[in-house]
Amino acid sequence: MIVELGPRVAVVPGGVNIGVLRGEGGRLVLVDTGLNETAAKKALKAAREEIGGEVAAILTTHAHADHFGGNAAVVRRTGARVYAPAFDDAILRYPLLQPASIYGGADPLDALRGRFLLAEASPVDDVVGPGPLTVEGIDLEVIPLTGHSPGQVGYLVDGVFFCADVVLPAAVLDKYKIPYLFSVTDHLRALAVASETPCRVAMPGHGPAVDSVAELVGQNRALLDAVGERVVALAAAPTTAEAVLAGLLTHFGAAAVDAPSFYLLQPTAFAFLSHLEREGRLRHEVRDGRAWWTAV
Repeated sequence: MIVELGPRVAVVPGGVNIGVLRGEGGRLVLVDTGLNETAAKKALKAAREEIGGEVAAILTTHAHADHFGGNAAVVRRTGARVYAPAFDDAILRYPLLQPASIYGGADPLDALRGRFLLAEASPVDDVVGPGPLTVEGIDLEVIPLTGHSPGQVGYLVDGVFFCADVVLPAAVLDKYKIPYLFSVTDHLRALAVASETPCRVAMPGHGPAVDSVAELVGQNRALLDAVGERVVALAAAPTTAEAVLAGLLTHFGAAAVDAPSFYLLQPTAFAFLSHLEREGRLRHEVRDGRAWWTAV
């Protein structure tokens, strides 16, 4: 179950890959905890039985339920200290902020309160920022990867780069067509940062480990470019964000068949609109009681 990536670094593969770092005195550090208690218990069992020792800390990459949903269960069983990036730390402590944010900041539909969007609240003991960090005797580097979430980070330890969801494998891109983004502008910068981060192994949050993120960065960047170009084309004449979203869903064949899939793509469309307006490719105006977007 455990896959070794180095003398002090391993991973429990799964729907979300959970890193396991060997600290001092048999004290272990997890990188993310998976979707829920089931995923967390699986990682704890593997760590205890295959590595030995006890989990003393959790390094959270970002505040999406599939990555921190097991935090509370691990803390209950081990008393682990939780580290999380700034901004995302608020969502760990108040998980309702995530479904509320994609629902326009309002009280979200009950359909948006399922386990994939609303995790159990997690404590946060330390807020991390870019730069060196030592946890349980392990020296590592916190890599800023904001964009997929407001504060997403990666962790570089012993040449292994836990790069979270800055890049998604082709299978995930094929499935979801247009992955969720909080900020396209920041995500483009994060892709550049990821491509420039030296490592011998890159461990994305989803999919297998790779020797280099270069190919994945290229695939993910190509999709961003394609979506951006389609948004501009859809705005050849004044249009609304709702029409842009519908056009994207149709063009890319993205299946928005329920509330979670629709409301994850709606803010993603807005993220592209913000980015393209910032780049001077779109003009935004409010008139006749509506918001209009027009290609420049």
